Amino acid sequence: MSTLISLDIELNAIESFLRTMKESAELEYSKINEKSHRNEFHHYDDEANAYFIPMQWGEIAIRASMGELNALIEWELGCLASRAYHETKKIKSNKAVFDLPIKQLINIIESYYEIKLSKIDYFDNILEMRNKVNSFKHRKGFKNPFKENYTSITEKHNISFQEAFQNIKHVKMFFNKLWKVTINNEYRGTSKDRAKLPCFP
Repeated sequence: MSTLISLDIELNAIESFLRTMKESAELEYSKINEKSHRNEFHHYDDEANAYFIPMQWGEIAIRASMGELNALIEWELGCLASRAYHETKKIKSNKAVFDLPIKQLINIIESYYEIKLSKIDYFDNILEMRNKVNSFKHRKGFKNPFKENYTSITEKHNISFQEAFQNIKHVKMFFNKLWKVTINNEYRGTSKDRAKLPCFP
């Protein structure tokens, strides 16, 4: 697991990108509004089409940011599981730790550190975010009719800028708490041992 300083740097980069794209989209909206007030659109379709572009900027930026956040979550969990994965004789696999499904990473972490991630604050928020990210990755954002509640078969997930920024905070707070009950506690090894904790596949 990386230090919280390096984690902060990566989260800040994601947040900065997201904020920059939000501001760019808002600026474009303002330009379109001014053009509309000057009656420069010859047809209402032209105006609607103009608004569609910055709207797409925002949606793409949100999905990209949440995809990066999801990748960071998987990396951090993989790093945390790597020590147990290589030390525990019971684990038999020819896969690198970062190639394991996230459910298996969670099982390794919970078994090795004798904790339950579901008991750590914001874990449910992270699972919800991951579900939405995967829905955009595999189903264009449509809900899974076999696993999720929906009002119509075409119902989709939505992630707003506000929710995306909140997700970044949740990830930071979750790993801060997870750090305290794993690397920085008495569960495994001395402080000298923990200082040597590797993050490798």
